[in-house]
Amino acid sequence: MTRIRAVLTVCGALVAGSAFGASPDPKDLAIPPEQLSKAREFVRKLGSETYRDREDAQAELAKMGRVAKQVLNEAVLGDADPEIRLRASRLLPKANAADLAARIETFMADAEAKFEHDLPGLKTVRKGLSTVAKEQVRALYVEILKSPYNLEIFVAMDKGNVEGGRAVGDRRNTLFADSQGQRFGPGGLRPSPPRQPTIIDIAALLFAEGQIPSDNIPKSQTWQWMNSSYFLQQGTAYQTLTGTGQAHAEAFKAIVRQWLVTRTDAQELTNLVHQLTQPSLKQFPEHVTLLRRTVTTEGVQGYAKGQALNMLIQTRGKDEVPFLKTLMNNDSMLQQVWFGKPNGQAEMHNCLMKDAALAFLISQTGGNIRDYGFETPNGVGFNPGQIGFGQYAFTSDEKRAAGFMKWGWKQLKDNIDGPLPKDGVKPDPKGTDPMPTPKPAPDPDLPIKPVRPGIRPLPAPVPAVPLPVAPAVLPANPPVVLPAPGK
Repeated sequence: MTRIRAVLTVCGALVAGSAFGASPDPKDLAIPPEQLSKAREFVRKLGSETYRDREDAQAELAKMGRVAKQVLNEAVLGDADPEIRLRASRLLPKANAADLAARIETFMADAEAKFEHDLPGLKTVRKGLSTVAKEQVRALYVEILKSPYNLEIFVAMDKGNVEGGRAVGDRRNTLFADSQGQRFGPGGLRPSPPRQPTIIDIAALLFAEGQIPSDNIPKSQTWQWMNSSYFLQQGTAYQTLTGTGQAHAEAFKAIVRQWLVTRTDAQELTNLVHQLTQPSLKQFPEHVTLLRRTVTTEGVQGYAKGQALNMLIQTRGKDEVPFLKTLMNNDSMLQQVWFGKPNGQAEMHNCLMKDAALAFLISQTGGNIRDYGFETPNGVGFNPGQIGFGQYAFTSDEKRAAGFMKWGWKQLKDNIDGPLPKDGVKPDPKGTDPMPTPKPAPDPDLPIKPVRPGIRPLPAPVPAVPLPVAPAVLPANPPVVLPAPGK
């Protein structure tokens, strides 16, 4: 990365300077055929048998700069002479840098954005920020190009996830070290005055992180317990997200929204959940999706899952009931609850994800979790209206099974009868009077009138049922009389 960064520094310097005089049309950067022929002649001389001819040809190609880029690239990839390939490979980085600087200068001259430009990450930026006004996207991208470090990320990102991931990992380590008053040098980290990242630095880093899978970004020891939301808590980023009239605010918010959507790494979600309560991130609807993902992602620490679930219920209440029902078979453990004993011994009981989901469902319907077999440690203050996690548990599998069975029966009954209203009075099934007026009590001063019994009507006559007729009895066969012998 050192040589790439060195040549990109030249590009950044050109961008920071004036672009007056440059053509805004990228077609004007095309290399004339005669110049390409001249470059190819010099490339052939790189394989000359005479050392002086090889050196002179290399010097001439260096002077040609970006004009020789195409020919040098062809030589590196396909020439059969190893000497030509070696010398061309040494010239190619400088030619690429000069070509990139020229394309950037042309882009800067195209203030009205009339032309299409081939620049690192430009197409990706336009696609990722398609909801932002084009002039604001261009303004942010121009500022990104002015830093060779940010430009390096975009160049690497265009080469694929592996190269891009390395560049992102390197950049965020550098930004963090700078913010902590440390600088990378030949001897490693050295103390230096702390320097907070600019909004452009943070925007470039988060945008690249949103494009590259987390698995492709190397994690240093620091990034085992931290993520890039750290930079969002810095003053310049926090003001851009929560203030008004800040430069690049619309584009920066779109980048943060995309960054939130793409967070999937379990360790990152574990570290990020506590940041989602901050107003700077809570303003994005995507933070709800991220909280649900934290709850259901395998590998996230149990306490982080519980915290995410708690935040969902605190902010959204009954709207999360459908999501809670999907967790009723989730056996992942949130936390062990310590139950002390009078003799000083302790029992540890597991509070599972499905236990917390059941507790929240019970509380959302106005019930008391103790009625379903949950227990709380002795001396622990417990408010049934503020269910969290880690304050309760089932002390046996039998009690857990009984609690879930009781909840199941309640759900079945509610589906048949409907849930009981808060006032405890069910409406009239006919829908005529939800609160029927009770009959007045009799006046004790009035005489009680005897009540005549009502006359019941005669029962309807029962139709006669014909009796079955017995079948006729056939006579038995008469006995057969045989004649006497001899007659």
